[in-house]
Amino acid sequence: MLYPWQQTLWQNWQQLLSQGRLHHAILLLAAKGSGREELAKQLAQTVLCQNCDTEPCGVCHSCQLFAAQTHPDFHHVAPLEEGKQIGVDAIRQCNRWAVETSQLAGQRVIMIEHADALGEAAANALLKTLEEPPSGCQFILTAQSLDSLLPTINSRCNKWRLAVPDEQETRRWVEKQMMQSVKLESVRLNGGAPLATQQFIEQGQDIRHGNLLEAFSRFLQPPFTGIYDIAALCTKEGIISLKWLSYFLVDCIKLQQGAAAHLVHRESLDKVQAVASQVTPAVLMTQVRKANELHKKLEKHTGLNEELLIVEWLTGFIAH
Repeated sequence: MLYPWQQTLWQNWQQLLSQGRLHHAILLLAAKGSGREELAKQLAQTVLCQNCDTEPCGVCHSCQLFAAQTHPDFHHVAPLEEGKQIGVDAIRQCNRWAVETSQLAGQRVIMIEHADALGEAAANALLKTLEEPPSGCQFILTAQSLDSLLPTINSRCNKWRLAVPDEQETRRWVEKQMMQSVKLESVRLNGGAPLATQQFIEQGQDIRHGNLLEAFSRFLQPPFTGIYDIAALCTKEGIISLKWLSYFLVDCIKLQQGAAAHLVHRESLDKVQAVASQVTPAVLMTQVRKANELHKKLEKHTGLNEELLIVEWLTGFIAH
């Protein structure tokens, strides 16, 4: 079942499918939490379907195998863990699948999720297969953006961008799913992606985010007490907390520069105002940069003393 914001792109693909003009390597660029995996799988199932050209029938042998996740001609590759690279061995396996004979005498589909996580050796191993595609083999790649994707892979694929809905549309959709009102800042913290916003609220992150902001804005008022409480809250939440605080500090900078119309934290304006009036622009700029650097460091190196490093970052507000 596709989501409303996916329909336009899906109809474009259906038109190409009906004309037999779908490119052998589709690259779907879409934000996390936009349902890109569901859309890619819908395309995969349609390509493999034995009855229909433009949508899965749901009843043929191929569709039933696909639904049971046991389709012998559907091959799925993704990073073993979020943030990890796809290794060259996984891609060499893809290349073997690409030249195998279809077990159901139809098409073969190879789906590579997070293609922007391909290491250089893996990307180079895939390149030759994309350049000289075996007959009857459909590649479907998904990625968040082109930034981390090797230009050589990018140039061999037919690119499609799935736009996130307008933020009010996202808000209405999430409110309808959850049958409760949703803050605009929850939508903005998740880049407007509907499924990411829904998950954010379902997991209670919106409440924990609010509690962290409350403690953080209090800490930034003299005499700057509660530093270890904030560090403990951040450590408990994980490194996403640094992203949240970074967004909040950027909002404070925006307010100081008269760009209040573009704040992420619309419903926490009082906290933004309190901090913006208390902390100088120079300190805010420095601390945003350091928060982002720390986030990258903790993302890359597991096993570091997160709480200690966050306390060290927070002392940067007091030192000034």
